[in-house]
Amino acid sequence: MLGPNDVPVDGSITSLGSLGVVAGNGGAFTGSLGFRGVTQYDTRALNGGFSSIPPDTMGAVGATQFMETTNGGYAVFDKATGARTALISDGAFWTAAGQTQATLPNSLPAGNGDARILFDRISNKWIVESFGASLDTIQIAVSTTSDALGPWKSTSFVAHAGGIADYPTIAIDGKAVYIGTNDFSAAGNYEGETLNIISRKDLFGATPTTASLKQFVTPLSAVLGGADPGYAIQGVNQLGNDAGKILAVSIQGPDLIRYNVNNPGTAVVTLSNVSYLGTTPYDANNPAAQPGDAIIGGPVIDTLDDRVSGAVWERNGLIYAVHVVTPTGTDHTAVVWTVSNAATNALVQEGAIGGKGDAYDYFQGAIAVNRSGQVVISYDRSSSDPATGAVSLFAQTFNPTPDGSLVSTGAVLLKVSDTIDYHNGSLEGAPAAGRQRWGDYAQVTVDPNNFENFWMIGEYAAEPNTPGAGHPGGTGGTRWGTWVTSLTLAAVPEPGAWAMMLLGFGVAGAAARRARATRRSVTA
Repeated sequence: MLGPNDVPVDGSITSLGSLGVVAGNGGAFTGSLGFRGVTQYDTRALNGGFSSIPPDTMGAVGATQFMETTNGGYAVFDKATGARTALISDGAFWTAAGQTQATLPNSLPAGNGDARILFDRISNKWIVESFGASLDTIQIAVSTTSDALGPWKSTSFVAHAGGIADYPTIAIDGKAVYIGTNDFSAAGNYEGETLNIISRKDLFGATPTTASLKQFVTPLSAVLGGADPGYAIQGVNQLGNDAGKILAVSIQGPDLIRYNVNNPGTAVVTLSNVSYLGTTPYDANNPAAQPGDAIIGGPVIDTLDDRVSGAVWERNGLIYAVHVVTPTGTDHTAVVWTVSNAATNALVQEGAIGGKGDAYDYFQGAIAVNRSGQVVISYDRSSSDPATGAVSLFAQTFNPTPDGSLVSTGAVLLKVSDTIDYHNGSLEGAPAAGRQRWGDYAQVTVDPNNFENFWMIGEYAAEPNTPGAGHPGGTGGTRWGTWVTSLTLAAVPEPGAWAMMLLGFGVAGAAARRARATRRSVTA
């Protein structure tokens, strides 16, 4: 069900099977390919029985391949068939690229976590970042060609000396690469934010280097004084000349912020003042429900906070982003998407998947936009309903209107989890042990060779670790899995068809501006 301020969908849900091509959803798309990505079973096999929770699900589509990164294992797939052509531990990948594999104090392979990946259409190269050998360092690998199977070259830099450069983000435009970090002490205390800016020429040249690195550090003292660099700072991905855009969730209140990087990729780099988009206020997020809650002691799936966890994209002067919030007046999370003007920072449109009156939780959203202005948003959905509440991956497709706002063309069911009671780290049928982190990432990217073809990757709950589920010697508990799907969208309708389409969707005149959100105070 929809809240009073949500943009409605057409109510149709198309289910996609396993690997193979299926029919389109009412003309919204023409076909799909879906397949299982890296699972926790894979990473445990690669790392001597060691694995991480959550997977930090991440992937991107390139010229001929889809490449996935997780905490523990990286994989490459043929994008024509979905066949896996490579699977390697993250530590082994970074060692081959010239960096150092991180280890735990007991010498178990900790891998190089928090990785993110993109394919750069300008250079036709892949770029991956992750933690370095120590958690204060970020390392970057760049492929020498469009082939993700290698070889790769790499570089690294100290992002938060002596501490943890947590949750590194990555974005690319025509001038620079942008990496934001949430900064913590070695003991885990929050210490502020850093935005790192590196000339794209330095990274995508013959040998990647961080010689042009510019760091803008906002310490905790400045945050407490009212500074607002944003939390989980996201650069804005785009291919034009309008470089240097930043979007993030506000540290100071329930809102999104925007600011610019002036002269990115040069020796003289500065930041503009911060603008608030004025999104609808919201509450703190609750855990997501699932049908097995009665077994495992209540809702446990961690929906994270309101940060923008996925990539942000600009197209035709508009910036597209999603994040997960709990709308005021409901206990369930929703995926909120925004379209904003890149030049004026005006909020063009805001909508939600979920909202008041909806019994489902929606979380871990990701978004991408193509050159025609078409949008795909992927997300997880769950509830306590035994019939439909298992954590499931969905996508929703959108077409643009002439003013840049979006009209949904339907929801697509991509993958249903293999269990109704995900609880990673405790035995099947027992209460969940530990924090049930989910995600922490998901991603949607656009095929560089076909702009109507969108690729998405997200997490689902894989089969339990039991003999009955095909794991001899397994003692119970569930494991995370990842699922990769492509959707090829139908062409955008001709302008003359918009009046009838808008009437049919009942959204003519929608997308009224939201009032400026109330800012919360910050105390030590």
